[in-house]
Amino acid sequence: MLQKRVEGLWDCAYCGTKGIKARYDTCSGCGKARGIDTVFYLPDDLEAATLTREEEAKTTNEPDWLCDYCDTYNRSDTDVCKKCGAQRKLSKNTYGTLHKLTGMLFGKKRE
Repeated sequence: MLQKRVEGLWDCAYCGTKGIKARYDTCSGCGKARGIDTVFYLPDDLEAATLTREEEAKTTNEPDWLCDYCDTYNRSDTDVCKKCGAQRKLSKNTYGTLHKLTGMLFGKKRE
């Protein structure tokens, strides 16, 4: 069985922009960062949301990590915070871990 990777979406709680691709940690409408309470959902058209090989190469299946020093989310394939330069090994939580604590790791599309 051929497996495909599909990118989830999220909605901005600040300005209401909807359907922001999960790879983006800030809203394209207002520039605000997604928060800890962000719920990701799958798009209605899964075929259109399937990542190309080029897009797959730029993403990972691992959760992003949160810098304990400046609260910036960083990609899972980086070992140094993009904002303050702190080492990943000094931070204890990943994005997935934080959402498991809130019970909101993944959710359904908000109406």
